[in-house]
Amino acid sequence: MDESPNHPDHAEPPFKRIGPGGPGLFGPEPPSGLSEVAQKRRDQILEAAEAIIAGEGIHKLSFGRIEDRLGGMSRGQLTYYFPTRESILLAVFERMLRRMIADLLRSGAPRPLTGRAWDCFRNGLSRHLDPVEPPPAERDLFSLLYTFLSEMGHRPDYRARLADLHREFRAMVAADLAGSVPEPGPIAPPIAAALIQALFHGIGMQLAVDPEAFNREEMFAACIRLFAPLFHQNPTDPVPKG
Repeated sequence: MDESPNHPDHAEPPFKRIGPGGPGLFGPEPPSGLSEVAQKRRDQILEAAEAIIAGEGIHKLSFGRIEDRLGGMSRGQLTYYFPTRESILLAVFERMLRRMIADLLRSGAPRPLTGRAWDCFRNGLSRHLDPVEPPPAERDLFSLLYTFLSEMGHRPDYRARLADLHREFRAMVAADLAGSVPEPGPIAPPIAAALIQALFHGIGMQLAVDPEAFNREEMFAACIRLFAPLFHQNPTDPVPKG
């Protein structure tokens, strides 16, 4: 069997679905059909790349650094699986994203598309405003995200993946709202989903730059008051755990 990741037999399957007709925030699965040796080598490359990003920063990621870390892998073997540095960055991003979402789903937090859109919103808002530093893996994921944003004018593959990711998030939130909020809602679910996405991204960006940008408790209370009508909910209900 041809072990090349670009072989048609190894084409990445469609995104996983979180709900009926819903999005695939997990991103593409790793190529299927690889031999055990090929999959192990691919994983070793991505693990080395993650370690370099975590320990030295994205700007230090290079084929040479990965070769040094792996020891016995040649440049030809490395480029066989990932022909460019950018292809490694995208694969690392997808790997981190799948891991982060899987951890979140295992945490006991309210799940989307289960009729609990309000609980999901409050829990997501609480996580974005948590004063505790995010774990290193999550910081590295956000660093990659901001790298893609800065480069997307020159990298259509970065732009396409970010567009997919944002579109999938909005579709999931809109579906969650449509299945949880009684009609008629004050705002169409797709518009409400875009507002929620803007809120989370704006909060995350401000706090990443300046952790003391605003009082987090006051921001949480203000957002709950502003967004509760979208969900036909009482803004004074307690925040769910998880």
